[in-house]
Amino acid sequence: MLMDILGIVIGFMAIMLLFSLLVTALVHGTQASLNLRFKNLQSALTQFFKDMDFVEYHITKVLLDKIERRYPNGLYATALPLNIPGNKIKMTSIGQQELITIINNTKDISLEQKEQLKLKVLEHFDALEEFMSQRFKQWMHQISILVAFMICFVFQLNCFALLDKLNYDSAFRHQANLVTEQLQSQPPTIKELTETPISEIQPSLQALQFEITPESWPNYYFSLQFSSLSHWLGIIFSSILISLGAPFWFNRLKDVASLRDKFSKA
Repeated sequence: MLMDILGIVIGFMAIMLLFSLLVTALVHGTQASLNLRFKNLQSALTQFFKDMDFVEYHITKVLLDKIERRYPNGLYATALPLNIPGNKIKMTSIGQQELITIINNTKDISLEQKEQLKLKVLEHFDALEEFMSQRFKQWMHQISILVAFMICFVFQLNCFALLDKLNYDSAFRHQANLVTEQLQSQPPTIKELTETPISEIQPSLQALQFEITPESWPNYYFSLQFSSLSHWLGIIFSSILISLGAPFWFNRLKDVASLRDKFSKA
């Protein structure tokens, strides 16, 4: 009985991990295409300079232009050298000394303003970095929840129905445990967990028969029955669980699988 329960829990965690990997891959793709890291840097520095009364708008614009043009013109994000939005490589971070150097090399700023600016940078740079880091994490978490909800919706991933299926369908539970063994045979690093391509996730989802079937959505989500409400609740809870991230689910899966191994040897 205990081994069956652990098998259900492990199968559930393996599926949560697979969908977390899918969400992470899509979120990173979204982040890269929207260039969110650079936008985070740009908006934070804009606000930083704006808060200084002695820095005029045109000086802020000159400084931001210099920060944006730190990469040579010939570097592009794709193989095609096209001057289109999003295709130019832009540096997404800046060091304290690098920012001070840019201020020193800007001719449009008076010597007095340069000294005031450098003093502000020295005083507040750590706080600026922390602000950028926390805001970027917040953005990514918000996008993760949105993408997780979309994924759960299109795959009709209902955590309550999933647990029920793992409990009563032994073949499905066996397949989920095979996926677990596959995931554990070559333990990924944290970097690999957050950068797994979709092509590596797709075969496991297909093996578990997770498919996108739009023709079933109206009856599943919008029928005038109580079951539709339970489906929506399952989707919402699944979205929250998946948005916890692949590293979280991989570590929990590893812990429970280790516990099962200990009980099986006892």
